[in-house]
Amino acid sequence: MRRPPPREQPPARRFRRDLPRPEGPFDRLLRRRPERDPAPIIIGGTVAFLAIVILLVVGVSTLLGGGGSGGASSGQSGPEMDFGGVSGRLNSRIPNLPPGLQQVSDYVEFNLDKDVPPISGFALPLREKIEDPAGLGFYTFVESRWQRLTDVKVVRSGRAEGEFNSIPANLVVLRVAAEPYQVVGSLPPGGSLHGDAQVTIVSPRDYSPTQDGAVQGTPTSVPPERKYLLIPTIVGSGEDTAKIVNGILADENRRKAHVDAIVKLVTNSKLDGIDLEYSSVDVELQGEFTDFVTSLADGLGDKRLSLTLPPPTNQRQAYDWKAIGKVADMIKILPIADPVSYWETMPRAISQVVQDVDPSKVTLVLSPYSIEGVGDVTRPIGYLQAMVLAAEAAVREPANPNDIKPGVTVKLVAKNLDQAEGASPLRWDNDAAAVRFDLGGTERRRIIIENSFSAGFKLEIVQAYRLAGLAVSDASGQSDVANLWPGIKEFMRSATLTIRRPNESSLLPVWQSPDGGDFGAGAGTTATWTAPKEGPHNLVLVVSDGEKRFGRKTLIDVKKGPQTSPTPLITFAPPTPTASPTPPPGQPAATPTPAPKPTLPVQLGVQVDADGNGTAGNNETATPGSPVTYWVILDNDSPVKVNVTSLLDSVWGNITTCKTAGGSPNVVGVELDPDDGDHGDLRNVDPDGPDAVSCKYEVTAPQESGKEVKNSVTATVQAADGQTGTDLDDNTRFTTK
Repeated sequence: MRRPPPREQPPARRFRRDLPRPEGPFDRLLRRRPERDPAPIIIGGTVAFLAIVILLVVGVSTLLGGGGSGGASSGQSGPEMDFGGVSGRLNSRIPNLPPGLQQVSDYVEFNLDKDVPPISGFALPLREKIEDPAGLGFYTFVESRWQRLTDVKVVRSGRAEGEFNSIPANLVVLRVAAEPYQVVGSLPPGGSLHGDAQVTIVSPRDYSPTQDGAVQGTPTSVPPERKYLLIPTIVGSGEDTAKIVNGILADENRRKAHVDAIVKLVTNSKLDGIDLEYSSVDVELQGEFTDFVTSLADGLGDKRLSLTLPPPTNQRQAYDWKAIGKVADMIKILPIADPVSYWETMPRAISQVVQDVDPSKVTLVLSPYSIEGVGDVTRPIGYLQAMVLAAEAAVREPANPNDIKPGVTVKLVAKNLDQAEGASPLRWDNDAAAVRFDLGGTERRRIIIENSFSAGFKLEIVQAYRLAGLAVSDASGQSDVANLWPGIKEFMRSATLTIRRPNESSLLPVWQSPDGGDFGAGAGTTATWTAPKEGPHNLVLVVSDGEKRFGRKTLIDVKKGPQTSPTPLITFAPPTPTASPTPPPGQPAATPTPAPKPTLPVQLGVQVDADGNGTAGNNETATPGSPVTYWVILDNDSPVKVNVTSLLDSVWGNITTCKTAGGSPNVVGVELDPDDGDHGDLRNVDPDGPDAVSCKYEVTAPQESGKEVKNSVTATVQAADGQTGTDLDDNTRFTTK
């Protein structure tokens, strides 16, 4: 097991390992290997000393009447009070709050040992006069973290009211600052912000230094009505530009010329400041770099100076953190590329930086790119590029494509996920705190996917060390990167984090055959498909990183089957009809048994809410990358009870998250009563009636503009006697703006 680097506990945070929650990165860092036993004399002396200390502490605590609630708080508790049938105590102190949160109500610790009555809402008195509930929320401290439970819906008679369905162990109303954290969005030259981006600073990477100390580049166009600060980046981190930077620093005259050129650029272009990505400074030039930064800060005056630098190490460094931390307005710390090395290095590095630099000046850089690694070499790759690799399928049997004919069984494999191919499946990697898979071959390549799950663990560093905020290294809408913005916006909205991992079942590949043929179970890294008829057939391998689903088609050309000789037709004379016996008087005539109905009548209706306005239709418009919700109604028109057995979407795959209006997380398995007389007309259907069910499932719109998504949804039901019924709705579409 890897020995974690020693470091101080992050300020204002105590991570607990004894609770059943997803393991955070700091949990791994706090692991310790057992040390060798010291000499017996040291053990004896230590035990005796601790015994004396414990006796003193217990005695003082008893005299003072101190006590806490499971370690959650250390203040004095008031008398037990009744909160609408729930008893609790007010505590004078609460656990440390992260930046951007302010306490505006008393902190209540509830007694949950007794029976708690069902509730639909709750109210807490506020400490100050507040009329607008904007920015207010109910929070609880659980698993060593603050979590936002719900918004304050209304403030009435000095009390904050919210909707709850259960009582937590503790509760308080907190107010979120208007901008609890700085969010910097870097852009490639000429790029524009992602549609979901919410930033306070934009830094286009437009400029680079020249040999004589000048600055070259073309400014990126930004909207005049912008609400963010414009602080472009001068990039001096490439192999060529790093040499230029070191040459400038080594020459006093060129250093002065460079300062003058930067000040002139900021002044003439009416910028809010400048960012320097000089991340490869020679260690011999530490003093020169400090002098240069100090002179530049003086020349910029009230304009902001930002520095983008690599994390410190235990080796000799090119950066005097204390000195540059005094003159710079912001220092952005670049990430370690390899995700496993990241957690071995970054927390310790940030801990070292905030010892020398005010944390309110330090910003953590997040990369939205996935990582490909071979040995010790890593490189960034696109998000879609990574998922396309995961979704690559291959035919393994028959070996000869000409042998694929109607009725032949075809064996397929997810070649970059199947262990028999030397690969490994999509899975959560605890050491990388990310979703990962490994490709086979002579050079075993590891692919680590960056998404909202992995980003959430990194945002915990921002909160734990009380940093100024975060920076996204590519915030453009044109690059192939993961959309981290929904999680970042929630972090800004609530100033708290919910650390999550993807559900393991969501990482399982799924096979689909939209052109026909049977896949059987249709899940896993291998599958068999029976060719139904001659002609081209698209088979789709659908993979997911736990957040989005991606399908990649494999075209199978089914060849013409062998021609069988026709069987000679032998005719016979028609048989002489035999009269049916007449039943004796008083006995009923025999009734022939009818053949069972081949299908059961059901009706399916689907509409889409793509613009998020709360109403659904058949043709809507969506913002790229935004949530899209499908509304489904399924009506049983048969005379028997049926169970919903499947809901399939031609675009989004097997739908297992269609939540019903009645609260079921999945419509599959819901029982519908026999037809109630609506005569198969969905206009007459009560979606909440006993013979019908309504549900909704959410997807994410494509990132590109002008993309039309037209899907067909198929529902299947089955009765107790095995009869089935299906219906399809293909009249729904939406287009991205």
